Amino acid sequence: MKKFSLMAAIIVLGFIAQTSLFNFFNIFGTVPNLSLVLIVVFSMMSDGITGGVLGILTGVVYDAMLYDIFGIYTLVYFIIGSIIGTYSEDMLRDNYIAYTSVTAAATIACNFFMYLILFFLRYKVGNAGGIWSGIIVEILMNTFLVVFVLKFINFTFNKFNIK
Repeated sequence: MKKFSLMAAIIVLGFIAQTSLFNFFNIFGTVPNLSLVLIVVFSMMSDGITGGVLGILTGVVYDAMLYDIFGIYTLVYFIIGSIIGTYSEDMLRDNYIAYTSVTAAATIACNFFMYLILFFLRYKVGNAGGIWSGIIVEILMNTFLVVFVLKFINFTFNKFNIK
């Protein structure tokens, strides 16, 4: 329970940092997605149920505060968190390359699911070919960010004696 509470608190703090500080790191009109990085890291550190619940928590916060259509981020983050958490036992959890590659795949999946859902809801999404440059920049920023987030989470968990 202590581990889950700390994860939820870090997600809320990450959301605050995402919405207030990360707008200054705007590169080519793209901002790194700290919430997605946190979901990937926490899902790889736990199981599918915890990853799904943290995905729902993060998605609800995002949908309630930022987005016009409620439930899209909740669904996408739930799917990503539960899938990564389910297969996390098969991955090398001590390897930074595993975290960066899963973060890159999760960024692609998040943008693909968002585009697909918004397209079928007949929301104005634009041309699919024109968004690849933004997705590639976001992948690079997220994979760079995951290393620092993982070091911060490991430091925080060691400070509070949580395994």
